[in-house]
Amino acid sequence: MTNRRRMPRLVPLGARQPDQKALARLRQAWSFVVGPALADRTRPLRVERNVLVMGCWELTRIGPLREAATAVWPQIRDRIQRALGLGLTGLQIVPCDPPEEKPVQPEDPDPLRRALRLLEARRKERIRLGLEQE
Repeated sequence: MTNRRRMPRLVPLGARQPDQKALARLRQAWSFVVGPALADRTRPLRVERNVLVMGCWELTRIGPLREAATAVWPQIRDRIQRALGLGLTGLQIVPCDPPEEKPVQPEDPDPLRRALRLLEARRKERIRLGLEQE
């Protein structure tokens, strides 16, 4: 009988990369995926084994969100599949800290230039999400 030492199993550097890419895409499209009312209270925290872990910083809303998730999850899952091509199988809702406030940039005094920038940003977002072609 030979005594074999077990070598530690190394995880390749890119092993978690698909979940990280999925999370980055979800973060960018979060308001579109869940709607503006829910996006103001929640954020995607991580994707683990095709399960979306969503954080909510309003603790009183976590219970109702979990109850509503069973009815709403199929719609959100289908929206994520269509817009981002991600095949998620489940949703988990957990408490989290609120996002850090971003510094407010001074507003451009020219209303036409502001409107054109907004339209261009929306067009780029729709192209990035695959909803529009260049």
